[in-house]
Parts: sequence; C-alpha cells; structure tokens
Amino acid sequence: MPLKFRLAGLAETFVDNVRCPKCGHDGGDGGDQGFRTDLTRVTFDGIVVVVQCECCNYVFIPDGQKLGVIDPRKLRAAVEKDSTTTGQPILPGISAVRLEVERLNAERGSKIH
Repeated sequence: MPLKFRLAGLAETFVDNVRCPKCGHDGGDGGDQGFRTDLTRVTFDGIVVVVQCECCNYVFIPDGQKLGVIDPRKLRAAVEKDSTTTGQPILPGISAVRLEVERLNAERGSKIH
C-alpha cells in the first residue's frame, strides 16, 4: 500500500508499502485496510509517518520512508508555531519519533507506569 503525505510547499513523504512488524498484517487485498496514521508527526527532518495496526494495536514507523523537505526554513517555522499553539513538544527528527513510538508501545503493553 503506497502512502503519500504532503504539507504544501513544506515537505512530503512517500511510503511504498506497509506491513505490521508484529502481526504481519499487510492491509488486505486493497492494501490500505486496518491501519491508522493519525500519530504521524511533522519534524524538522520532514513528515515522519507513524502507523498503528488496527489488528494488534502495535505502533510503528514503516521502513523505507522517503522524507523530502521542500523549504527547511518554512518547515521549521511551522513546526515551532504548531508546538506553541498545541503545547506538544517538538520532535526534531525521526530518532525522536522512534523513541516516542517505543514509549507508546511500552505504555500499551503495561511495561511502564
């Protein structure tokens, strides 16, 4: 299932296919069923796609994402403005998003309190 995420004039990300690393779900015949992407984050490095498998609830970052930044200064300004507006912390890049995903999975698995 190819995915394309775009912030007009700022950044875009492409994901060629998605398969849950925990349960192996691949989106069924259409390739796009059973996944949620509402945890996707915008960072200074671009749009980092975060997927939640609806079959097993596992959250992951699909391998092979192609991140593209169109205007780094405008993207940085938009990320900072969004953080100020929403109160959410700035995640500077994919490494910080990976840590956030690990934390989410640990919380869901009751591994931390």
